[in-house]
Parts: sequence; structure tokens; C-alpha cells
Amino acid sequence: FARESIETDRATSLSIYFGADGIGFSAVNFSIYRVANTSENGAFTLTGDFADYSVNLEDLDSSGWRALAQTLAVYTARDELKPLRTQRTGQGGRVSFAGLAVGLYLVIGEEYADANAIYTPEPMLVSLPEWTEEGDWNYGIEATCKFDRRDKTPGRVSRKVQKVWKDDGNEDTRPKEISVQLLENGTVVDTVLLNKKNNWEYTWENLDSNARWQVVESEVPAGYTVTVAQEGTIFVITNTRPYEPPPKLPQTGMLWWPVPVLACGGLLLVLAGWMVRRKQGDSHGK
Repeated sequence: FARESIETDRATSLSIYFGADGIGFSAVNFSIYRVANTSENGAFTLTGDFADYSVNLEDLDSSGWRALAQTLAVYTARDELKPLRTQRTGQGGRVSFAGLAVGLYLVIGEEYADANAIYTPEPMLVSLPEWTEEGDWNYGIEATCKFDRRDKTPGRVSRKVQKVWKDDGNEDTRPKEISVQLLENGTVVDTVLLNKKNNWEYTWENLDSNARWQVVESEVPAGYTVTVAQEGTIFVITNTRPYEPPPKLPQTGMLWWPVPVLACGGLLLVLAGWMVRRKQGDSHGK
């Protein structure tokens, strides 16, 4: 069954909960960014500050959306993008945004720290409205923010970056090397080059354990899209290029239009020869 069209001129709202073990974290800033416009049939088109980023919004599963949110969150930090709105959670750990236009939104929250641990909200992408299991569009969404928890202990840590290529059939389009930036609490503090010599990976040692570390590809190769997914202490940068089959070579050196004409001509000659032989046979018989 076809979905009903989205009311693109209708206002939407978003409510986010941030907390653990039944305790909401208060006084935490959350910022939202409008990443894409949404058409009546639910198709996304990058907009505003995000229009020039080489990312893909089509055919993503849950892990793909998660990686895309992490990727865009790093861009907002490195490029100092201005959020659409910023609001602080209340005593119950909830923050609400009302009167939002239809679209795809990136949500980024600041860290919360208590006496023992630091809680880092995962960036998330939210589509407003959202298609429900009941079979309609929900224009008022309530979401719970996932987070990473780490103990608040002094010390040093390491972070590793790995490059993955998804470009079967187009391997010859890869650059010889790429540049990767390391961000500490949103600020670029180091840049490294990845290539075949270092097996497209690098590890930073002796980093502050209480800092927020992120990585981003400095410039995405032409024709590719990018995602940056973090799993523990490892960042995986994936460049994807759709497979493009080689064009069919045109037939050269031969004209095909005379073939049917010549074939018909040959049949006429065969028929004419048969009639001549028949007449000659009749003449000899007489």
C-alpha cells in the first residue's frame, strides 16, 4: 500500500530524553541542525551548510544512519557550523524543540559528568515526521538519547583510524593517499596521511583519557561518499563509489542496413535461377 503524502507545510516537534538508571541528566545542552529537506514522498535532499558534504542519504540501515550521524557531527565541530537551535535539559533530563519544519535533523548533545563517570551522547539523525508501525506519519517524536559511558580516571589512551574502500570495479580511481584529521573536544590537533605503505591505518598514542576524540577525512576523493564510524577506540573511515559498468563499445567498420536488402536480393536471384532452369527443362522435353 502506498504511504500517504507528507504535509510538508506542517510544523513538527522533537523531545529528547538523556539519562541513565532512571535518573535524567539536567543542565545539558543539546543542539539541532537541519540537514536535509524532505519531499512529500519522504525523499531527502541535503540543504544549507550540509549541501556540499559528500555523504549518502539513500538505502541506509540502522548502522548506516548511525555512522552518518557520527560523520556529520564531526563536520559540525571542525567547520564550526551554527546550530538551528540549542536548548538545555530540565530536571527530568528532557529537552524539547517545537515548531520545527519538516526535514531531517542532526541532534548533538554535550557531555554530562558526575563524580565517577563521563556520559557522552551519541549524535543521531531524526526524520520529522517519522513513519510509524501503525501506518501513518508521526509529527511529534519522542526519542531517548544513547550514550557512551567511561570512567572518570586520569591516564592516557590510544585511538586508531582505519581506511576502508568500497569501490569494486573502480580501484584505479583511488587516490594514492588521504589526509585524516584528529579532533580533541572539537578542535583539530593533528593531521596524518594514510596510504598503502602504512596499510591505510594509523594509531595515536598518549592521548588524554578525559577528552572527546573524533576523526574526519580532510577532503573526500572525487566521486566517493564518506562515513566515519566509531567502535570503541577505533574509527573506520569508509569511502564508497558506486560501480559503473563499462560502456558498450559501438560497432565500427560495418554497415548493418544493407544486410536485409542483400538477403532479399539473394532470394530473388535463387528464385530467378530456378525458373530459368525449369524453362530450359521444358524446352528440352519438347
